[in-house]
Amino acid sequence: MKIMATLFKESGKYYTEEPWECPEGAIGPWDMLKSKDFRRIDNGAVLIEAQEPWGYPHLFPTPRHL
Repeated sequence: MKIMATLFKESGKYYTEEPWECPEGAIGPWDMLKSKDFRRIDNGAVLIEAQEPWGYPHLFPTPRHL
């Protein structure tokens, strides 16, 4: 099953949308972190759309370094 992911640059600007493979045993959109397709653009945020099998989105924000 493919899940749509929206990738953003570190500045927060939209970059692209990609279909990612849903990992086996995923129970929520946060499990897309385990997808073999997971990637970031210049350390930017990743949005997993509200879609089947989940009815709500999930945002992987831009990692902040201390």
